[in-house]
Amino acid sequence: MSDWSTIAVIAIAILSHHFLSTRTNLYCGAIVPTAFLVYCGWTLFTNHQIIMDHPIKAPLAILFVLFILIVDWETGRDSYKKKQQNELNKMKTQDI
Repeated sequence: MSDWSTIAVIAIAILSHHFLSTRTNLYCGAIVPTAFLVYCGWTLFTNHQIIMDHPIKAPLAILFVLFILIVDWETGRDSYKKKQQNELNKMKTQDI
C-alpha cells in the first residue's frame, strides 16, 4: 500500500470507530478494536508484515493503539450518555 492509502484506511477506521462508539448499542464500538487485535495477532503469528528490530516494540505499539481505541470508545459512550441526558432534561422541561 502507498502511504496515502494507508493514511486513508487508518482515518476511516478511526472515524468509523468513533461513530460506532456513540451509538445506542454498547458493543458496536468494540468492532474496530476487535478487528485491530485480530489483524495484529495474524500479522505477529505469521510474521507477515510487522517486522521490528526489537521484540518488545511490536507488542508495545499494539497495546498503545489499543489503549487509544479504548479511550476513544469510553469518550464516545460518555458523549452518548450526555446526549441522552440532555434529551431527558428537554422532555422534563416540556412536561412542566
